[in-house]
Amino acid sequence: MSDFCLVRQPLFGTSGALLGYDIRFRDADDGQHAFAQSYLSGTFDLVRGKLPAFVACTREQLITDAFLIADPATAILLLPADLVVDDEVVAAVARFRERGGSVALHGITAEPAPVEALVPHAAWVRFDMRSAGIDALESARARIESLKGDQLPRLVADHVTDVEHYELALELGVDAFQGEFFSRPEPLPATEFPQSTVAAMRLMGLARDPKVNDRQLEDVISSDPVLMFQLLRLVNSASVGMRGVSSIGQALRLIGRNSFLRWLAVAVAASRKSTSGVDAELVRQAVERGRLMEQLAGGSREPGTLFLIGLFSMLDAVFRMSLADILERVALSEEATEALLERSGAYADALSFAESYELGMFEYASELATGMGVDPTRLGEFYAAAIAWTGEALGSALEAQAPAKAVAGRR
Repeated sequence: MSDFCLVRQPLFGTSGALLGYDIRFRDADDGQHAFAQSYLSGTFDLVRGKLPAFVACTREQLITDAFLIADPATAILLLPADLVVDDEVVAAVARFRERGGSVALHGITAEPAPVEALVPHAAWVRFDMRSAGIDALESARARIESLKGDQLPRLVADHVTDVEHYELALELGVDAFQGEFFSRPEPLPATEFPQSTVAAMRLMGLARDPKVNDRQLEDVISSDPVLMFQLLRLVNSASVGMRGVSSIGQALRLIGRNSFLRWLAVAVAASRKSTSGVDAELVRQAVERGRLMEQLAGGSREPGTLFLIGLFSMLDAVFRMSLADILERVALSEEATEALLERSGAYADALSFAESYELGMFEYASELATGMGVDPTRLGEFYAAAIAWTGEALGSALEAQAPAKAVAGRR
């Protein structure tokens, strides 16, 4: 492997607004710094989505000003808990701040950490919610408050994995949250799909039936104005390389059944009305995963099936319903259903790959890719392409609501 890997994980405010991303890298085997490669290629700016991003920074990278290659306002340097603070480190932090940048202290727990000497210079402090209960976390917060300079750093609850962690963080009075809890919200009872979602799911079943002709599909779509508008907007997007599609029949003839199924799947995800940045990000992640997996096509793996498995694997979180309930309402192939419900069959490894990659488990994801005959040096490229494609497919409807400055400032 010679290319770098990167993945982004969202950061949310107390109102549910998307504040920014934590971007995690795996450096290339040739020793080049992945951040520098990603910045020079434009990938970093694409992945951060116009929002400042937390980026892990080592001592060597800090004192050599490795991140000054970019606009310091775009990257918040995430300093590890075990960083020994000396004059060189303090001077490097001062240089970065003078250029308009900010730093965050990572992995603070109930036990004092060497990096806490930088609290007076930090814009953010991240607490590890796995470390202890509320008493220990309150003790850690009190320690941070005693070390602060003119202003208290903003506080992030990191590794929020369940509702208990979330409630502890709220009690602690943090400013932002990050963790798996926001990618897997608990299902709500008696949730119903929007009408257009039901229509799109019905159409997905019809479109997979070779006995159903394009005219029959067009008639069904035309009976639902909302769905028809959504599909025409999606198909007219730059991501399909065409403009001016004026009817569903024309779209079907131009793009074919497989692409039409993909656009239906995007319409299903986009039909979820977003009430917060968490909702919008879940939809975005579902479509991104579908596109990421689609690029793994080859051998017995069909691109359309890969896309549907990736997208549907997150619809339980998007719609707050169990995946089994969702799949009862749409006719997916046997291979797709096996992968989604049983984690078995020809597509199971592709789904495991996507989930591992999104968690930053790059080595394991690379092993899975290699086993599927996919070049592991292209994984970063595939991920960035999935983000770009999703942005075009979903359009402005899922643009982040929070301004970029929301994550960078201090109290």
